[in-house]
Amino acid sequence: MLVRIPNYLTYLSLSQHQSPTYGWQRYMFPITVLVEEVPLELVASCEVWIQENLGVLEIYPSKLGSVAHRDLLMVVPLKALTDTPGKFTELEGFFSAVRGTLERVNRREVALNCAGKSLTVGKHPRIMGIINVTPDSFSDGGLHYSVDDAVERAHQMAWDGADIIDVGGESSRPGSDPVDVKEEISRVVPVITRLAQELSIPVSVDTTKSEVARAALDAGAGMINDISGLHWDLKLADLAAEYEVPVVVMHTRGRPKTMQREIHYDSLLSEIIRYLKEGVEIALASGVPEDQIIVDPGIGFGKTLENNLEIMDSLFELSVLGKPILLGASRKSFIGKVLDLDVDQRLEGTLATTLYGIMRGADIVRVHDVKENVRAVRMLEGMMQMEGSASK
Repeated sequence: MLVRIPNYLTYLSLSQHQSPTYGWQRYMFPITVLVEEVPLELVASCEVWIQENLGVLEIYPSKLGSVAHRDLLMVVPLKALTDTPGKFTELEGFFSAVRGTLERVNRREVALNCAGKSLTVGKHPRIMGIINVTPDSFSDGGLHYSVDDAVERAHQMAWDGADIIDVGGESSRPGSDPVDVKEEISRVVPVITRLAQELSIPVSVDTTKSEVARAALDAGAGMINDISGLHWDLKLADLAAEYEVPVVVMHTRGRPKTMQREIHYDSLLSEIIRYLKEGVEIALASGVPEDQIIVDPGIGFGKTLENNLEIMDSLFELSVLGKPILLGASRKSFIGKVLDLDVDQRLEGTLATTLYGIMRGADIVRVHDVKENVRAVRMLEGMMQMEGSASK
């Protein structure tokens, strides 16, 4: 069974410590929960339980399961889910799955240990600056290809307020070809070596290859950012555990060369959450601590324009995984399609995705234009703090 929180108001209530779900109001506050792939033999008991608890239930054919399963959308007082099921002993597994999800949605601050450089996420949005040491990246390919240019650009990003620098040596733009391991190492290691020594903020390596990741970690990198979500090279999870660094688990559909062909999802958010859950489980099985795993929905990776817009609107749904959320929408093609603008004209569109993403649950935002995004985020935080003060 997969439990989702498809309602934004439910997410807000569950994710905020001073929400109506705390205190006396929690006993009457109704929440919306979608439970997918419920065994058919449990549906009748769920119907009776919902009726007894004055809730509303809608039953649908399972989008991802077999004919022997159903998807249940229910609106029920939170108290009904926090109490013991009583006579409905056959629903204990059902309730356990729902309660576990509700607990994970509650946002908390996490300290990421990035090779001795700590980065806290969860309370304040964090900005990740992008350094592409490649000749062919979709946005800035070739601009920072030399070591000196890349290092200079990273220093400027740190000065502008970046909280972490992400260095990549292989383009993952749609249609791109893979890069040889030795070539990728030769691109990223000299840059990471200098940045790890010269910057006080953490440095991340953006790679899908364990050989590249090991070389980068030896050079001082403090995080692994894997666009495959640990599905292509299982040794990446082992490395994250061995070096005791955080890992970003991203969703993708296919390899960059072919990922934009024949795109189809039966249930977009469900499939993304399942894929990310698998990546999280791979990391945990390798020994990566629970609080050192980050998830990323993979904007633009095997997604249509409509898919990307749906992800932006439903980003909060990833909170059911109980991990910090990273959003990478900077300058991407869906912004260009909405605004009909070339890649070098997408700053304002990127700022919109940054602010909307944070409002929808993003903890880390990966961007090209650090200064502008930092200023926009600080303004947003200022307004949100005023709103919080006024409500007390």
